[in-house]
Amino acid sequence: MAEAEKFLKSIGFVEFRVRHHGDVARIELKGNDFKKLLSSGVRKTVTEKLKSLGYKFISLDLEGFRSGRMNEGLKKSSRRIRRA
Repeated sequence: MAEAEKFLKSIGFVEFRVRHHGDVARIELKGNDFKKLLSSGVRKTVTEKLKSLGYKFISLDLEGFRSGRMNEGLKKSSRRIRRA
């Protein structure tokens, strides 16, 4: 994951995260960076690089980047546990 983020930073992305889900890389970007990533040359370069790092699938999170995003699932889980 760190290597994937280092690569995205090297090609000009600033505010983003690459989330690791087994063999899936889920890229979270600010909405204004979607167009840049989806341009054919960049998309192909990113796909090739992340696959070379061992990911089988590369996805773009359509909700985009939000700081603290991974904590949202934890909050929901802890609510379920308390109710049980």
